[in-house]
Amino acid sequence: MIRILILSIFFTNFLLGQKFYDSNDLRYYLDFTNKTAKLKFLDYRIQGPLEEVRTFYGKMFTLIKGDSIHWVLEQSSKKNKYASYLIIKGEYRDILKLVRREVSGRKHEVIASDILLSGYFKDYFNFVDEEEFLKINKNRLIGGYLRDSNLLGEYDIKIISSDEVRYIDLEINGKLTLTEKNIILKSKLPTLTKIEGNYDFDLNSNIQLLKRGLIYGTVNGPSKGVFSLNLDKEKKSGSFTILKVNINDEGSLSSERNTTIFEITN
Repeated sequence: MIRILILSIFFTNFLLGQKFYDSNDLRYYLDFTNKTAKLKFLDYRIQGPLEEVRTFYGKMFTLIKGDSIHWVLEQSSKKNKYASYLIIKGEYRDILKLVRREVSGRKHEVIASDILLSGYFKDYFNFVDEEEFLKINKNRLIGGYLRDSNLLGEYDIKIISSDEVRYIDLEINGKLTLTEKNIILKSKLPTLTKIEGNYDFDLNSNIQLLKRGLIYGTVNGPSKGVFSLNLDKEKKSGSFTILKVNINDEGSLSSERNTTIFEITN
């Protein structure tokens, strides 16, 4: 019985003590271990102590104390998922009472709220745990290498061929964008209208090749797979390959490879 009690206390403390990072900008976080927060939303920023508040009706809120403006985030299914937000000015103890009761007789100055703006809140923050933070942070090192090698930016391209079909006599244009977070390839080719991919540090084991424009990562969306981008700014040319691996109902593996060759026109 004592062992069960100790394990129960341990896992309860583990679940309560967590830190989540805003994947939009990993400098911002909710730290439930040390009960502090540093957040940015639209043009608003806050840094200060936080506490979790349960209302009389059973809802859970994350309340962040500022100097005079405080943030109230309604927790969704988990403490790193949110259903609404409220940025409000007033005395902290009054805001705390407001949250607990979900109603107040006082008039408070609401700075911003999804209820006032649209009535619908998309979870802008997209908080991730520390394991995912380490992975994202490592992958974003790729963007730093590309920036230092002057490879980031927008490239106007013309499709020469795709999947062994030649388009050199046609004006099939597009745009390739490399940011510190990801790549986006758009073209007028029906089979390649838009592809988005994230850099993967583990796939780019040779940093020197990366700096020369040979970049690997994973493809987002329905066209999930692995991509390789070979970008040669001096020769104003490049290629983009997607490799997809499929598993059928019987467990058999099959692969599909598509390579698009293009020239840079700007």
